[in-house]
Amino acid sequence: MRKLAISLSVPLLLAACGQFQNPDAGDPVADTLTRRPVDDVIQCLTQEAAKHNTSFQTSAIPQGKMLDFGDSNIVKVRSDNGGTTYRFYAGKRHMSNLWLESAGKTCAS
Repeated sequence: MRKLAISLSVPLLLAACGQFQNPDAGDPVADTLTRRPVDDVIQCLTQEAAKHNTSFQTSAIPQGKMLDFGDSNIVKVRSDNGGTTYRFYAGKRHMSNLWLESAGKTCAS
């Protein structure tokens, strides 16, 4: 009986661990350096969001801004050592927010 209980609990344990093993959690998907000013990159992101009918909240961070697109999709744009750093932290992916993954190429190039 004990072997049966253990064999049945292992898949549940692995599934529970899988819920917390989001490969994107906390790690930037894109870390792009550009010479564009922070405000130019933010303006570009604002235009891209408008094209995709996406709303977001903006917060100030040291030397830049953070844009929260919901579902833990975060973009941080800040000046750093004479350039601008663009970081995208991926959250839950939906068809409506997949454009965020390539926005760094568009706005931080």
